[in-house]
Parts: sequence; structure tokens; C-alpha cells
Amino acid sequence: MAQSYPTRTSGASTGTKGANYLLYVNTGTSEEAATWTLIGGLRSTDLKRQAEEIDASHKTSGGWKNTLPGLRSWSIELEAVYLAGDAGAKFLEQAFLDGKQVHLKFEYPDKSYITGWGSITDCSVSAPHDDVATISGTISGDGALSEVTQPSL
Repeated sequence: MAQSYPTRTSGASTGTKGANYLLYVNTGTSEEAATWTLIGGLRSTDLKRQAEEIDASHKTSGGWKNTLPGLRSWSIELEAVYLAGDAGAKFLEQAFLDGKQVHLKFEYPDKSYITGWGSITDCSVSAPHDDVATISGTISGDGALSEVTQPSL
């Protein structure tokens, strides 16, 4: 007989596994008819969102610096085991070589996601003699990321 377990009523204090955040690249022919291809072998996917700092300090700020957010930007840094035949990684590598932007989908554990366009500004392959080969890189955003989209039911 299968054991049943209680479920939490609030998940506010429950962490999520990094392995459940996935990155896809659109290998289709348009943004509207996207073909989302998983980038396989991911070890890490870091979504960075930043804002430039505008100094708003003044003579009456009591000697404390005041700042305002300026232009915002985003980037994704990734590292993946280089899997033979992985369509997602190969697409990214070819887009870098061709100097083309890519359309990405960053998926959260609940299957909600954000999308955006970016340029591959770093694409590196590491092949040590005593470890697996990896591909790593940086995708720098072009414009804003989309709002969070909930999965269709």
C-alpha cells in the first residue's frame, strides 16, 4: 500500500531546487510560432537583472549617498555539460558564430516563464583531460524581458 503524506498549506518558506529552472532557445522560424528547444546538460543558469546607479546625493543628504535606479539590463550566464547531439547547445553555438540574436525562455519550477531576446557575448567550450567537456556563455539582453507568463492548462 502506498504511503500518503500531508501537504503544506503555505509554501512561502519552502526553497526550490535550482535543477528545476530550465532554459530554452527558440529554434523555430518566428517569435509567434516558437519551437522551444531545451538546452540540455545545464549545470547552472544565472539570470541577472541590474540597474545602473544614478547618484542623487545633495548637500542636505546628511553626508549619505542617495541613489536612483537608471537604465536596466539583464543577462543569462550558463554552463552545461556538452552533450553530443544536443540541439539547444548547438543552436546557441551556431547563433554565436553567425552573429545572430537568440530568443530565450527561462522557465520556473511551476512552469511559468519569461522570454526575451539577447546576443551571445561569450561562448566557450572547456575540455579538460580529467573531466567532462562543458559549454558556457553569456547572453546579454536586448530590451526588456517579458512579464511572467503562466502555463496554459
